[in-house]
Amino acid sequence: MIRKLLTIGLPLAAPFIIYLIWWWAAKRKTLADIDGRKLPAWQELPWAWLIISSCGFLAITLISLATLGIEGADRDYVPPQFRDGKIVPGRLD
Repeated sequence: MIRKLLTIGLPLAAPFIIYLIWWWAAKRKTLADIDGRKLPAWQELPWAWLIISSCGFLAITLISLATLGIEGADRDYVPPQFRDGKIVPGRLD
């Protein structure tokens, strides 16, 4: 279940979550400009958000690869074969 959530649900929901975060930050900046307040310097630069989000996505990717792993990596692949007039499908041994 968790694998389906990480491989299907997360990639499907990620753009919406990223958009909501961007929308919230843009609205906060607009409201601060209207009120005449200045945001801290790190919040005005898009590079800080890009670096933080890319590090977060890198961590999510590495953790998911480490926990899910590659199934059958230590098994050998036997290609499809033609035996007694029938095709035997390929398999992992």
